[in-house]
Formats: sequence, C-alpha cells, structure tokens
Amino acid sequence: MDDARTLGMTEPKPRLRLRFALYTGLVLLGTGLAISWLVNREVESRAARTVQNQARAVAVANLRPELRASDFAGPVNPARRKALDALFRRNIVVPGVVGGGLVSPNGTVTYSAKHVRIGRLVRHPKILEAVLRGEVTRRVTYTDTWRGQKHVKVLQILVPVRATFGGEPIGIIGLDQDYRAVAVGTGDAHLRLALILAVALLVLFVALLPIMNRLTQELKARNRRLRELAEERGRLLDAERAARTESEAVQRLLSEQNDRLRELDRLKDEFVSLVSHELRTPLTSIRGYIELLLEDLEPSETSRRRYLEVVERNSQRLLELVSDLLFLAQVEAGKLAIERRPVDLGLVVDECVEASAPVADSKGIRLAAHVGSVRKLEGDRARLAQMLDNLVSNALKFTPKGGRVDVRLNADGDTALLEIEDTGVGIPPREQGRLFERFFRSSTAVENAIPGTGLGLTITKAIVERHGGQIEIESRVSAGTVVRVRLPLAELARPVPVAEPPHRLDRRVPSVG
Repeated sequence: MDDARTLGMTEPKPRLRLRFALYTGLVLLGTGLAISWLVNREVESRAARTVQNQARAVAVANLRPELRASDFAGPVNPARRKALDALFRRNIVVPGVVGGGLVSPNGTVTYSAKHVRIGRLVRHPKILEAVLRGEVTRRVTYTDTWRGQKHVKVLQILVPVRATFGGEPIGIIGLDQDYRAVAVGTGDAHLRLALILAVALLVLFVALLPIMNRLTQELKARNRRLRELAEERGRLLDAERAARTESEAVQRLLSEQNDRLRELDRLKDEFVSLVSHELRTPLTSIRGYIELLLEDLEPSETSRRRYLEVVERNSQRLLELVSDLLFLAQVEAGKLAIERRPVDLGLVVDECVEASAPVADSKGIRLAAHVGSVRKLEGDRARLAQMLDNLVSNALKFTPKGGRVDVRLNADGDTALLEIEDTGVGIPPREQGRLFERFFRSSTAVENAIPGTGLGLTITKAIVERHGGQIEIESRVSAGTVVRVRLPLAELARPVPVAEPPHRLDRRVPSVG
C-alpha cells in the first residue's frame, strides 16, 4: 500500500464539519417533517371530528324534524324539492357547507342541493352499509357546490336518520363541508410547529457544534495514527519481503552446497575405498617379501635385519591403516557384514589382555582383567575382538609409565557391561563430544606426540552400534578415562562359567632404577 492511497483512504474529506452539520440538519428536518405530518394529521382529525359533530347536530336538530319518511322512499317531486332547498339553505347554520342531500336505504339519491344528482345511486356501497348500521361517517372527496363552484375539496359527513329513537335507519342525510374550514384550523398549528422546530434545530446545532469539533479533531488524530501505522506496516512488509527473498536465496545456496558436499563426500568415500583397496595388494606383497628376506638373513647380518624389521613394522602399520579405511568405507556404504554367532565375550577379553600384555610390560603399565559371570551373546567374534583391541590399545597408548589399565566385564540385566578404565592423561571436556569423529585426535594426543590416525574410536562405535549396543566415555584431564560398552545378551544363552586363563592376567613391570 503506497502513501498516496493511504492518504486518500484515511485523510478526512474537505469541510467535514459542514457536511456533518448538513447531515445533522437533514436528519432533524426529516424528523421535524415527520412530527409535523403526525401533528397535522392529528389536528386535521380533530378538526374533522369537530365539523362532523357540528354537522350531526345540525342534521339532528335542524333538519330531522322537518324531514318526512317519504323523502327517503324515492326521488322527491319538484314541489318537495323546492321546500327542501329552502330547508337546507335556511336551517344549515354551519359555516362552509356547500352542499347536501338525502339518500334512501337502497343507495338512491332522493334529494340533492345539486339537482342533477337526484335519482343517481351512491358509488360507495361499503360506506352506505356502515351508515345504515347507525355509524356517522365522513370522507374527503371532490364535488361541485350548489353555488356553481367546480371540483371543490369537501369533507362529506353522512348521518343516519331513524324514524324512532331506537329504530333502524330509514335513510341518510349528507352534508358537504368545504375542506378549507378544516385547513384553517390547522394552519396556525403548522406555523407554530414550524417555528418551534426551527428554534429546536438552531439550539441543537449550537449544542452539537462542540461535539462536532471534538469528533473532527479525534478523526484527524485517528487518521494520522492510521497513516503512520500504514506507513510502518509498509516498511515492515518491504523488510519482510526482502528478508524472505534473502532467506530463500540463502536456502537455495545452502541446498546447492549440501548437494555438492554430499557429492564430494561420496566421491571421497569412493576414492578412499578405491585407494585403500589398491594399496592393500602391494602392501601384502611387500610384507611377504620382507618376511622372506628376514628368513634368508644370516645371524651375523644384524644391521640388515634391524632395517628390515623397521620396514616390516611400518608396512604393518600402513596395512592396518588401509584396513581401517576399508572398514569405514564399508560402514559408510552400509555394507558392513556381521556374522552373528554365540560369542563368549569373557574369552575374548582374556585373549585381548593376553595379546596386549607385552605392550603393557614394555611400557611399565599394569594391565588387569576382571571377568564376571556373563552368558554368551549373539555377535561377530572377530569384530568384537577388533573393538576390544582398539579400546585396550588406546588405553595403553594414553597411559604413562607406572599407570594402570583395568578391563572389567560383568552382566547388567540383559546386557553385558564392558569397562576399560585407565589412569592416563585424560581428554578435555570440550573435546569429548568429537571423539567418535573420523580422523579426530585430541589435543592431549597431539601434545604428547602419541601416534594414531583418529580412526580407532570411529570403528569401535560402528561395531558396537552394529551389534545393537551403546558406547560412552567419561574422562578427566590428568586423572584417566573410562570407556563403557553395553551389548545385548542372547535371551536363551546360559551364563558362561569363568575359566582361569593359562596365562597371568595381571602383569606389572618392575620399577626401573
């Protein structure tokens, strides 16, 4: 909505006060005219009743005694007509009577001051019936007077005539009263009413003038506020449109970037999978030839043996890295195969601790296993062993000389609870949420130059979740770390008795120096 349209809709029209006064005057004038009309009708009705009562009194007092029953039987003869002319002109003393006559019960005009009407039938049978029932009736009509005036407005009064006081009417006396006599009675009332209405209109206008001024000011203020609100709404609407356009553009850009990122991630995974797969074959070949070279060396060639052992260790590390990358590629592609079979997790723990014992002894770390009564679970033994090896090797790498690593396995309801606790360097709280990200390495690992690729925990979490389990980590800097793994147990499996391993599970390296 632009400002021009807003101004056209909300600005008061010119001379609003004058228009308001004009409308008020018209309403008052209409009201006055309606009142005048009602008063006029009432005054005219009263004047007509007065004239009617006068005509009735004249008909009863002055005309009735002189009339005969034969006057209503049929049209009167000329001699009687002459006598009735004199009677009507002599005995009717009401001013303004311009005509009169007699009507028989069958509606025939037996006498009329206007002689040409004698013998005619009355044209209003309903009025005739009402008068013959004894009602005095009046009506406004137009007629010619006995003085020759044409088409004069008259008030015609019809009075029933009875032979006896309680008898049936034998005829009707009709008197035509000039309507101006009635109008003269209402003229003064009209003038006084018009004067009163004019004074009332003036007083009311003067009384309403302050109200009109206040309303005009309020309308102006209201229109000003509406205009300001409309302008503000227009600005907000423009800002909203701009923000919506910008948001849509940003959303499209983000969608395009997400599509590109997904495509890049897919290409990266394919590249890693392809490269890892292609590297694995030559690495296997290299390791095979290194083993052959080591077997062919003479005992005296210690230096060459040492060099080949270094190459073998690094090729082994490289092969493990390639295997980890291939594993993650399978996980990302949803192609990680799990061969579910009953697994004795306690035996897996013993084997892992036994395999890790030499590393613990070399670093002077006490490695201990505590296996409780846990029934078998359904899972992939090789993957579970890989998971446990990753956790134990991490604990040994981050635990300094003289520390301790405890591996505990117990049943917790329908789950197996596996805990690996160390007394190592710990992990800062702000980094604990990123431990399962690929290639992420904590600041403590970097500061202490601890080797690693940042894939171990990612692989471990994938294996745990693939078995329907959960993994969580608690750690405090310089105090150590606890990793908890919960795995669902097989429902029908029986608890596996704990067997003493043939080797020593609690190893301690003697203090040096």
